Amino acid sequence: MARKRSFDSNVVLDQIMIYFWRHGFQATGFRELTTETGIKAQSLYNAYGSKNALYYQALEHYVAVTSEVADGIVASDQTWDNKVAALLILDWGKLPYPDGCMVISSLSEFDEIDPKLNEVSNKLFEHLTACFIKVLQPVADELRADLEIGGIATQLLTIHNGIQVAVRDNQYPTDIRQIVATTIQALRTEKTV
Repeated sequence: MARKRSFDSNVVLDQIMIYFWRHGFQATGFRELTTETGIKAQSLYNAYGSKNALYYQALEHYVAVTSEVADGIVASDQTWDNKVAALLILDWGKLPYPDGCMVISSLSEFDEIDPKLNEVSNKLFEHLTACFIKVLQPVADELRADLEIGGIATQLLTIHNGIQVAVRDNQYPTDIRQIVATTIQALRTEKTV
């Protein structure tokens, strides 16, 4: 009979996600993860599988957490421009997460993109694009008529990704706030400027 796990797998997965996010896949081994979590290597292996499997579970966890934060921004009672700004920056607030985006860091770490990494990153990017669309559709009359909302959302995702790289490299807040303000200003009709 298998022994019951004596740890909260969500808490441990969050710790593992943060460690991979800070240090990357290449610099992280089971030794570092056992030190970080306080769980023996065999127990981690039994619970999550290989380092690759564990890494992708951590990435999937990141996508779920990020999607939840983004959905919260969309559902908030902020103005549309504040929602767009919040989605562009995606500030973690009180959560103890590193700066930047784990998915973007992962994409820049590997020479060849694994199909699984593509799948996970596309899931995140599609979700964020959908969030931008949800924010913009109700205020289409406040946006420039020559811009299509799907195209704007794609452009905002690209800017979001660039901001995540800049935040990771400690260029926040001055440069980032200017980029966000300029981006939002460029979306408005002349009447709403």
